[in-house]
Amino acid sequence: MRLCFIANQIAAWGKIGGFGVNLRRLGKALVDAGIEVHVVVPRRRGQQILERLDGMFVHGISWTAVFLGSPIYKQINADIYHLQEPNFAGYQVQRALPKSIHLVTSMDPRDSVDWWTEFRHATWQRRLKAPAQWFYEDGFLVRQTVRAADGVYVEADCLREKTKQHYGLAELPEVLPKPVPIPNGPFVKSTKPMCAFVARLDPRKRPEMFAEIARLTPEYDFVIVGRAHDASYQRHLERLFASVPNLEVVGFLDPFDNQRMFDILSRAWVLVHPAMREGLATAFQEASVHETGILAQVDPGGYVSRFGRVMPPAATPQEWSLALKSFIESGLWRQTGQAGRIYNIEHHAIEVSLARHLDVYGQHLNAAVNPAK
Repeated sequence: MRLCFIANQIAAWGKIGGFGVNLRRLGKALVDAGIEVHVVVPRRRGQQILERLDGMFVHGISWTAVFLGSPIYKQINADIYHLQEPNFAGYQVQRALPKSIHLVTSMDPRDSVDWWTEFRHATWQRRLKAPAQWFYEDGFLVRQTVRAADGVYVEADCLREKTKQHYGLAELPEVLPKPVPIPNGPFVKSTKPMCAFVARLDPRKRPEMFAEIARLTPEYDFVIVGRAHDASYQRHLERLFASVPNLEVVGFLDPFDNQRMFDILSRAWVLVHPAMREGLATAFQEASVHETGILAQVDPGGYVSRFGRVMPPAATPQEWSLALKSFIESGLWRQTGQAGRIYNIEHHAIEVSLARHLDVYGQHLNAAVNPAK
């Protein structure tokens, strides 16, 4: 079987986010299972037109080709074209190959409230790009592409209804679980409670709030893993972080090339995540598999309610600090962290995700060869 993913990123060449991390993990697992995997992404600085990555063939195309179409889709001649998070490139693929099998996985469907939240809590640089981003990721033709697909899927059960409503689907999409690597324990937590922030440093993620919580909770250690895309915002944060003595700033860590992330999450007691908006954040699940509790404002599908503690939207830094102390002193952080690990082993381990993807691909290939009469 020859499979082609169409995506915006694949966690390489300087573009590393949750979507790309998930795709790279899935692609490698499929290659290891004997599948020929191609990935088409916008070409980043330093990326060649064709690269090999973890056994995958990664094709980099220009942004002009993203919007006007590229012959590469036909040249790949895949059995299945799988769009990882809806975007305009998926429209071009369907248009170029109308008789092929087209699948879509929606990882974070955003309604008008979500888009407004992102706009309000963004740097001016990202705000200027917002209209183009909306057209590329959620415009009319993108939604039409999702509705026209042979199969629409989501990464977690909590996204099914929202995705159905957002794209106007006739049926609830099925689940193709996000692949989460399961590290071996035991996890030796730090002697002194340590709290982590793991995310891109964007205003929407509220790293300033995390720093203020650390300032108000000097009896605990805090660590930040991440970096901002906007250079001026990064400089602003560096000045802020430097004024908090119990806050360690690690910076960006490559999840595929650095043992440090494992060491941090293994020692961390709580992932503190004050973001204003999230889908099912990869950071939540990676914290859970290290038996780390979660304190967050968002609660996608009740995930944080089950495996952590949810904060009210208008909570002050003082209230966050008090809630964090209560979460730790009660021992609830440990119970929820252990429960989260069990859940992800059962539902999101790479082996579980791989088996489900192979099953779905097999179903679509079989249906194409033996169409229902």
